[in-house]
Amino acid sequence: MTAPTPLDSGDTAAAPPEPGKVRLLLLALLPGLAALGAYATIDLSPATFPNLYRLVVVLAVVPAFMLLVRPRTATAVVPRLFMWLAVTWAVWLPVSLFWTVDADIGLRKIGSISYAFAAGLCVLAFSGGSRTGVATLRLGWTVAFLVTGAIAVWELQSGRHLSEGAALGPDTTLIASTFYNPNNYAGFLLTCLPFLVWGGIVARSTLIRVLHAGLVVFWIVLIVATQSRTGFLGALVIGPVAVWWFGRAASLRQRPVAVPVLVLGLAAWIGLSLAAASEPGQRVLGQFTSPFEENDSLRASDQMRVNLTLLGWRLFVSSGLLGRGAGSFELLAGQWQEVDLGGTTMAHNSFAEIAAEFGLPVLLPLFAVIVVLAHVTLRRKAAAAHRAEAFDLRMATGLGLAGFAASGLAASSILASPWWWLLLGQASAQAWLLYRMCPPRGERPTGQGPAGSPWVRVDDQVAGPRPLLVGARRS
Repeated sequence: MTAPTPLDSGDTAAAPPEPGKVRLLLLALLPGLAALGAYATIDLSPATFPNLYRLVVVLAVVPAFMLLVRPRTATAVVPRLFMWLAVTWAVWLPVSLFWTVDADIGLRKIGSISYAFAAGLCVLAFSGGSRTGVATLRLGWTVAFLVTGAIAVWELQSGRHLSEGAALGPDTTLIASTFYNPNNYAGFLLTCLPFLVWGGIVARSTLIRVLHAGLVVFWIVLIVATQSRTGFLGALVIGPVAVWWFGRAASLRQRPVAVPVLVLGLAAWIGLSLAAASEPGQRVLGQFTSPFEENDSLRASDQMRVNLTLLGWRLFVSSGLLGRGAGSFELLAGQWQEVDLGGTTMAHNSFAEIAAEFGLPVLLPLFAVIVVLAHVTLRRKAAAAHRAEAFDLRMATGLGLAGFAASGLAASSILASPWWWLLLGQASAQAWLLYRMCPPRGERPTGQGPAGSPWVRVDDQVAGPRPLLVGARRS
């Protein structure tokens, strides 16, 4: 008999033990708490003390940092780059206060960003690049989707919102959940879909797969209710990719596809029909306005976004590529007279905001992390025995990075949103696991099987695709 290939064949120096129960509990809770953000309190009121998300982060960030600086972890490329990003931000953001426009505002912004960024640091450290950790995070994202979705349903039914100042205008059929702005919520929803699809793919029973199909139907309803161009365009792109992912994953696992797709498609059609026939659904459809319909308001919004991005570029260049300091963008935008910003001071492009306020010292490490994650996702070749599992990791990480970028470009301001940084930490954890599945350079992938995992079925680790026949049996 052939001995099984260890999981960490591609990253021997970084093979941390499986997370314990406390770490798994934190991984399951953090996505939901991060999605709630300021509303992560007992009564969903930002004024209530304590904020559970901030409390968990304060208690967890030091142990997380210590896990990442351990010798066997610090030598792994993915956590090492993330730590470089974290240390750079921790040093450079306070330094920028020396030349910012208003040090008090800058200090408050640094505090908000630090609390948010800590989410990514914690999930990367506590997952340890392990199967169990990544699977628990996937469950946590599903919980976060359900929690924010329940709040969105309450919005549709009541016509009210958690924030009285939410950027929703007079239309009570729009939803923003805990995200203040429908575009921000649409960005969050786009990042949730890969985890819903992934959960259905690796589910052990047909019932769980059907439940995940129901969650995807619910996701479609919420995307429509945001009436966000970001959400619609993202759905048009990510939807076909998710369908292809589902079919390819079934092929790698030697599962029949035709009948499940027909059943799930019928379930989706019935679910959407029922949602459209409901009272909230009728109100949404009755007041629905296509976000692609040309009008003066839409053109003014697009021009405003372009002008804000150009302002960010000018501030970046005029600062000598070092940034104008924490919290300076909104203050300088309020004083800008050269172009019409429509009274808006939020950047509506988080990457331009980073460049304008913090410059290259922060922008370069962030882009380095994104580039390395993309390289690991696209270029590293896993052993044949890991092929199905590695394919899922590639799809989830690639779509997660796309969601990270799209949200950063479309949301009004997202730097202080914990879920955005948690998504980057999640993608890093997945890439770390994928990296560990890859054989060392110079060695060809083998067909040997991996060590057993309670989270991954043995028949999910086959060597390659087989013909997809309805009712086909696994050999």
